[in-house]
Amino acid sequence: MRIFCLIISSLILAAGCTPAPSEIYNEYQQRLANVVDKTAPSQNVTLKPLETPSLDKPVSKATISFLELASLDHCKLMNTIAQNNNQLGKVRQPSEQLKYTIRFIKQTQSCLADSPALKPALRTKLDDALNEKKAQLPQYFERMIFHERELAKMSLLSSQEIGLEDHKDAMSESLEALTQLANAYLKIRSDELDINQLDEPDELTRSLAKLNNNYFVSRLINSVRKQIVLNQATTTWLHSLDISNELCKPGRNLQQATILSNVFNRFYLSQLQAYQSKLANMLQNTSPHLYILWQTSDELTSLFDVEHPQSYYQQLKRSTVEHVRWWQGFYKTCKIQP
Repeated sequence: MRIFCLIISSLILAAGCTPAPSEIYNEYQQRLANVVDKTAPSQNVTLKPLETPSLDKPVSKATISFLELASLDHCKLMNTIAQNNNQLGKVRQPSEQLKYTIRFIKQTQSCLADSPALKPALRTKLDDALNEKKAQLPQYFERMIFHERELAKMSLLSSQEIGLEDHKDAMSESLEALTQLANAYLKIRSDELDINQLDEPDELTRSLAKLNNNYFVSRLINSVRKQIVLNQATTTWLHSLDISNELCKPGRNLQQATILSNVFNRFYLSQLQAYQSKLANMLQNTSPHLYILWQTSDELTSLFDVEHPQSYYQQLKRSTVEHVRWWQGFYKTCKIQP
């Protein structure tokens, strides 16, 4: 009975263990190598982390004394400044610092408009502080992009991959959040920024919440990078085979070529090609938002500009086409059907 239970447990465990796409690719490589009795192409995929800028918090030169702050008790601005100056305000996350900056700009504009009796000196200080915060607003946003946990993790290496199955929920949540953030960033970087056109600051929190415990973007980027490297290594290895004189020499039995074709069908055509197409579609939908959010980094923008020849999107498409093109030449030379 004990042995029977162990067997059942092993079967259940095995059924629930789905190999990662890169592992399927590695088996594809090994099967190809076994057919022609050669060393398999390199299966080690070592990725370097994406380089992201490290940004300091903008420094404020404008100051308002406690006495001057007390004269603003009729404005919401007084409570906002007071909360930011307490100990909690000094250690806030980048998103909270950005939200404070947006509130400060909105409330300072309202306070100046609704306070005709303000002393000229204080009005000048508020005007200076307002202009300073407006100029620093893009910097606060960029610091959030590269230092807020939910956003910073998008550029990190991930050991997990996008699986063969769908990831619609995680992708949908990510795209919703990235769309909101990218739209806000475009408005903030506009030369004609109207602060009142921005959503309420708490919308930033809701966008970040959609990315909390959501690793879709980092998994997508790393999955794409792995498939590119595997495609390139395998295609290079295939070009080392002599189709005309080894695999399909005239008058020679085509059994080896047929087995090679079966491996291609079983692994690449039946599984990996559709998977890579899915990755390309996901990347095409995700890249434009990353291109906007990461536009202060030349390296990152080239990698996520879908029109750029060295973007991950174009690299994936090109590596797929080059891989399939070798097989097309193989079938044409050997005169066998896929």
